[in-house]
Amino acid sequence: MTAQPAQYLQETAAWTRDNFEISVPVNVSYELLEEILAEKLQQLISENFSRFIFLLYRTDVAEKKVKGILEDAAATGEDPYKPIAALIIERQLQKITSRATYKQNDLPDDEERW
Repeated sequence: MTAQPAQYLQETAAWTRDNFEISVPVNVSYELLEEILAEKLQQLISENFSRFIFLLYRTDVAEKKVKGILEDAAATGEDPYKPIAALIIERQLQKITSRATYKQNDLPDDEERW
């Protein structure tokens, strides 16, 4: 995990709570969020695979990376859930960071925003 402001992690936790319909503590650590999300992914993969795919698409996680994790897990016998959870969290953190970086607060009115 790259160093991110704590606020970004909390925004990611809120997004995860809303989109994955899971209970996440307010001041969650990266590791705990990864663990909670991994448990939900395990449930989704076994019970509602189409929802799992939809959420990956919505999160905009690279399909190649997920396939790689699944192939590695199949080859080694390890669970793929935590690595996939980490991909989802990292992607969401990237999006939040990007929005914060390119925010256009300095424009005078909405008409000049594109």
